[in-house]
Amino acid sequence: MPLIFPYMRKSYNKHIGVIDLNHAFVFAAQQFLGFELCDALLEKGWTVTAVDEDKEMKDKWMEIGRNANLEYVTYTEWDKNVRSEGYVFLPYYDQVRENKVNYLTEADELLSKKDQPFQMIRIYSNVKGKRDMSGDGAAFYLPTLYGVHQPEEFLFAKLLKGRQEISGYIDDPSGAIYVKDAARMIVQLSSKKERFTLKPLSAQSWNEALSYVTKESFSPASYDFESQGKEIIVRPSKSHKSIIDQQDRGIRVDENRE
Repeated sequence: MPLIFPYMRKSYNKHIGVIDLNHAFVFAAQQFLGFELCDALLEKGWTVTAVDEDKEMKDKWMEIGRNANLEYVTYTEWDKNVRSEGYVFLPYYDQVRENKVNYLTEADELLSKKDQPFQMIRIYSNVKGKRDMSGDGAAFYLPTLYGVHQPEEFLFAKLLKGRQEISGYIDDPSGAIYVKDAARMIVQLSSKKERFTLKPLSAQSWNEALSYVTKESFSPASYDFESQGKEIIVRPSKSHKSIIDQQDRGIRVDENRE
């Protein structure tokens, strides 16, 4: 099986020599949050096996560049095993449509039956998240995520792409968090066997971010849900304006590639 990047389980540190790296399997790795989880893990020096349905890696992987700690495997070629003591990231958040990465449930059920010890990390939207979770890992619940590569099912992406019909968007107006900040926080807390609800610094963050996309007023459906587990405030690493500007530039780059 050809690999886009060579796979390496160890790294060299000049102070302590050869060391083992944490090893993560990230499913839905070519999707919005899944990709950012891979990036955040690689930033921390993890070894990452990225798994998704596409046979070829998308152009956005060039943003990460060549990395000896990254391997890409298609879901059909994955051998249905993970490394003992490893971490498994299942970003259900990326199921923005009925048929999107629907293999996640299959992978979850298969891995849940295995005896070998590894940490499961499941990530949901506030709207679609499961509440009857077992205690075999960590669970995260998220509001709207935005940034480069946001799927068109979200309002910000629809508006920035100039779509004429603005309906059926899936935003959760309870908050907006920069996708890179969310991914980094998930990685930081991934060793805990707890539930976490990630919340933005400002309760008005969704409207604040939207104001840099359009001056029109939108009133998406509000959802009645309770925070799960511990509430974690995610402090923004960038301003709303800079994130929206970056998202807009990313759309133009993608359009030029097509």
